[in-house]
Amino acid sequence: MIQRKQTLFLALAAVVAGLANLFPFATYSVADVQVVFRSTGLFLGDGAPLEEASPKVPFAAVLGLLAVLPLVTIFLYRDRARQVRFVRFTYLFALGALAFGVITDRSIQVYMAGRGEVEVAYGPAFAAPVLVLLLAFLAERGIRKDEALIRSMDRIR
Repeated sequence: MIQRKQTLFLALAAVVAGLANLFPFATYSVADVQVVFRSTGLFLGDGAPLEEASPKVPFAAVLGLLAVLPLVTIFLYRDRARQVRFVRFTYLFALGALAFGVITDRSIQVYMAGRGEVEVAYGPAFAAPVLVLLLAFLAERGIRKDEALIRSMDRIR
């Protein structure tokens, strides 16, 4: 289990997705107002929640599942078909997180554009779903190679 390279890719995917909950996705600045977009919602620069915006609890839940799915997948090493299915679920959650992040980013920019020129600084968490997708793809390739190796060994017997 530990010796397989897909275990490393899946563990890295879980770490990256978990860290996405800690770091901001983006910081928006307009005039004297600074708004931070995190997985749990929108906050002012001083850390107070933005009262005009609702908390993003479903987004935090998706990112939490995105962190747990690769960890669960690691321990399914005896059933490679199920492992591939879990990796594909990871794809779906990563694409959902990416879509939600982009849509929310655009809506925040449109909302704040009424106050003036918006300056956006993207945080490390904005790239997390893309990294998770890449790492899950590499893990799936490793799982498929293991399956091909085992099939070839069965043919030799």
